[in-house]
Amino acid sequence: MTTSQTHLIQLQKALVPVTKMVIKFGLQCHEFKENIEFAYIQAAKELLREENRTATNQAIAVKTGIDRRKVAEHNKALKHKKGFNKMDLVILALQKCKAGGQKTLSMARLSQIIDGIYGHHIRAKAVINELIQAEMLTPEKNRYRITDALHQKLSLQAELADEVDVTTQRLFETFFKKMFGQDGDLLTQKTLQSSQIPPRKQARLQQQIKHRLSLFEKNVENLINEYVANVPEGTYPKIGLCQFQFNEMSDPENH
Repeated sequence: MTTSQTHLIQLQKALVPVTKMVIKFGLQCHEFKENIEFAYIQAAKELLREENRTATNQAIAVKTGIDRRKVAEHNKALKHKKGFNKMDLVILALQKCKAGGQKTLSMARLSQIIDGIYGHHIRAKAVINELIQAEMLTPEKNRYRITDALHQKLSLQAELADEVDVTTQRLFETFFKKMFGQDGDLLTQKTLQSSQIPPRKQARLQQQIKHRLSLFEKNVENLINEYVANVPEGTYPKIGLCQFQFNEMSDPENH
C-alpha cells in the first residue's frame, strides 16, 4: 500500500465522526460536497498567501484540482452564500407555525411544508421520522405536535455546533503546524490512552479523568489570566488550549 493510499484511508476514518455530526445537523451529501469545495478553495488561498503568491483562480485550480471556472463560480457565490440547508428551513417553518398558534399539524399540512422545501426529492414521511427522532415533533393520533423543547434544543445544538467548529478547526491547525510549520510555532498535542482498561472500570476512570481535567482547566485559566493585558477583548489573536475526552466503547468497529 502506498503512502497516499494510507493517508486516504486515515482521512476516511477521520471524516466518519465529522460526517455523523453534519448528518445530525441536517446537511445533505451534496451540500457537504459543496462545503468541501469551498474549504479546498479557502485552504488553497491560505497556502498561497503563506508562499507569498497571489491567489488567482488559476493558482487555486492548480493547488486543488478544481476547474478554474468552477473556482471563479465558487468565489462569486461565496458573497451570496445561503446560511440555511433544507432541514433548517423545515425547522424554521415549524417555528413560524408554532409562533402563529399552530401547535399541532395534520399529516397533510406537514407534508405540504416539507414537500414545498424538498421538492418531493425526499419522502415527507422520512423527514417527519427524523424530526420525531430529534424530539422536535410528537405524534398525537392523526396529528403531530410541535414540541415545547424545539427552541431550546435548537439553541443547544447551535452552541454545540459553534464549539465543534472552533475545537475541530484548532485541532487540525495544531496538527498542520506540527507537521509543516516552523520550529518556532511551539504548539503541542498529546494523546494518552490505553486498550487494557476492562469495561466495568471505564466509567469510573472517565469520571476521574473529568475531575482531574477540571482541576487542570482551573490552573490553566489562572495561568492565562496572569498574562492578560488591560486591553479590549479581541485585540490580539487568541492563544490557549482545547481539551476533550474520548471513549471508543460506542464504536463497534474498534472491537
